[in-house]
Amino acid sequence: MAAASALLMAALAVFATAAAAALDTSPVPFDAGYAPLFGGDNLVRSVDGRSVTLKLDRYTGSGFISKSAYRHGFFGASIKLPADYTAGVVVAFYLSNWDEYPKNHDELDFELLGNRRGHGWRVQTNMYGNGSTARGREERYHLPVEPTVAGVHRYAIAWTPNNIVFYLDGVPIREVVGVPSMGGDFPSKPMSVYATIWDGSAWATDGGKYKVDYAYAPFAAEFSDLVLSGCDGCQVDLLTHDVAVMAPAKRAAMRGFREQYLTYTACRDRVRYKTTVFPECDDLADGDSSFHLWGESKKRRRRSSSPLQYSSSMQ
Repeated sequence: MAAASALLMAALAVFATAAAAALDTSPVPFDAGYAPLFGGDNLVRSVDGRSVTLKLDRYTGSGFISKSAYRHGFFGASIKLPADYTAGVVVAFYLSNWDEYPKNHDELDFELLGNRRGHGWRVQTNMYGNGSTARGREERYHLPVEPTVAGVHRYAIAWTPNNIVFYLDGVPIREVVGVPSMGGDFPSKPMSVYATIWDGSAWATDGGKYKVDYAYAPFAAEFSDLVLSGCDGCQVDLLTHDVAVMAPAKRAAMRGFREQYLTYTACRDRVRYKTTVFPECDDLADGDSSFHLWGESKKRRRRSSSPLQYSSSMQ
């Protein structure tokens, strides 16, 4: 009995030590974690190597990719977006394994969608698992504050075996909880981290009504504070870290953001998905009554000049 107790205490000590270990969410230099993907001279490193600018002109966009693929982790970047007329421009920060699994890939997206002059940028999140592109789980939001000021807006994704949390400036704006009925729709295979800028004229602004106008090119997006905390065997550190734990204050902040800034959710799109109900969909405070049948919110959304209310030094 004493020996068994000693073994149990030793195991608990190891677990406690592992749980106490902090996940390193500090930024990394570009060349330490990333490599150019496409675009040639349209990808420009800063002098200190801590940030990179991606440009879109009439000839090409540009992008970069992480040097490794990861099974879970915390990934983020501060992004300064192009100003003025940006209709049709898409700036993306995302995880994917399309190159390794073209027929059954996983993907987690932040897509920032440009707009006409005088109309703000919008942000879209999405998730695919095991090639579930026919069941896209898009959500779109108004950005609450001006997104073209350098070093202000941080976009991050926490991906664990149990949940996925999308963050804007340290505020959780969406959580997808993995439930058994999702099956392979919940991402499970190692993914690389990408950042790109490209021409999305076919769909990005008002369903393609407004196109990229290259008279305003080049369009430039600056990425800094590159957080690349990916891992394969860090489940304990990740699951016990603030980025993955949805405490009551964080849930309240997420609910407040969604009630104020959510403009579309696939969870309420009865035109596209008919009677399909995604098993992970949460209940919004006012249910289906605040949404059109095609998933758009009926509320008028206004941008704010105030920062979001919840913040954490971890994000």
